[in-house]
Amino acid sequence: MTADPGLQPQRTALAWQRTGLSVLAASATIGFAAYRLDAPLLALGALVNSSIVGYLGIRYFPEGALRRKTDIGTWPTLLRTASLVAFTALLSAGTSVTGILHA
Repeated sequence: MTADPGLQPQRTALAWQRTGLSVLAASATIGFAAYRLDAPLLALGALVNSSIVGYLGIRYFPEGALRRKTDIGTWPTLLRTASLVAFTALLSAGTSVTGILHA
C-alpha cells in the first residue's frame, strides 16, 4: 500500500476547521447568553472572538494550492487557536458568573 501525501494535510485542515466551527458556535452561544443577561461587555467580547475566528478561518485555512502559499507553520497556528479557545473559556466563565449574580 502506498501513502498518499495529500491525505494528512487534508485531515489536519479538517481538524482545524472543526475546532474553528466549535469555537464559533460557543462564541455565538456565549454572546446570546450575555445579551440576555444584559452584559454588553461580554456580548462584545463574544462578537470580537467570533470575528477573529472568522478572519483566521478565511486567512489561514484556505483550501488547495492556496494553502501552500500562505502556510506559516504549525506553532503560530497552534498558538492562535489555543488563544482563541482560552478566550472563549474566559468569556464562558464570565457569562456564567454574570448569570449566577444576576439570578
